[in-house]
Amino acid sequence: MKEIVMVPKDRTAVIKSKDTKDRFESKLNIKISVVDNAVEIDGEDGLNLYQGRIIIKAIARGFSPERAQKLLEEEAQFEIIDMGNLTDRKMKTIKSRIIGTGGKMREAIEIGSKSLVSVYGKTISLIGTYEQNKIAKKAIKLIMDGAMLTSVKRFLLKSMT
Repeated sequence: MKEIVMVPKDRTAVIKSKDTKDRFESKLNIKISVVDNAVEIDGEDGLNLYQGRIIIKAIARGFSPERAQKLLEEEAQFEIIDMGNLTDRKMKTIKSRIIGTGGKMREAIEIGSKSLVSVYGKTISLIGTYEQNKIAKKAIKLIMDGAMLTSVKRFLLKSMT
């Protein structure tokens, strides 16, 4: 069985790297090959093929292979929030607010929700359990709706208890 995942050109080098290929090919018993910006995943086991596809998508959305590896955990889910319908200016503002100065807001979202967060292109991606991603999405929605960052941090602190 084969799966093909299209990835941004600037993310193919990460996927092509020997370390990344070796890591996921051995863990999932799959074969990964990259031609231009198409990643072909070949394998016999449907579940491993599916996991490989999701991991490649996560790397394509800006996660490092180390962080994407969390998707091998049983309860882990991958979610993408598409911001493609926003104007470039509004999108840039929201991305800046989500990342925060020196990455502090993104880190606060990750600590408060226990999800991993990647801001890349016109998307915000999450890796975590259903409940963890739900908290992260709520925090991101608050930021997108213009809430003060202190209010978002307060929400995240409450969700940790």
